[in-house]
Amino acid sequence: MKLLKPIVVTVLTLFILAYFLPSVNFGHWTTLVIAAVVLTLLNKIAFPILKLLFLPINIVTLGLFNLLLNASMLWLATYLVPGFQISNLTVMGYDLNQFFTLLFVSVLLGLLQGLIALIL
Repeated sequence: MKLLKPIVVTVLTLFILAYFLPSVNFGHWTTLVIAAVVLTLLNKIAFPILKLLFLPINIVTLGLFNLLLNASMLWLATYLVPGFQISNLTVMGYDLNQFFTLLFVSVLLGLLQGLIALIL
């Protein structure tokens, strides 16, 4: 039950992002659920390990390196789940490449997850 709420929050967040952002795509609703499960497991298992490994860099950058770790978790989820993809995005006239798109989507993902977790 402790793992079910983050999965539901991630499913809702990914669905909202896919609805509003044309760069976030999933093939089918099962792909969305699988991507949410993979992303939740990556954030629960791999993220704390990577955060501990990169603690000196994180301290030097005053926590901004966490944004790169979140973007890398999102990239890994798109790599592991076929049918779930994040393509390049145009924000306010600027074409973002894959890295900055992942960074932008990961920031939005974190903000929406916090908001939806607060509501649920």
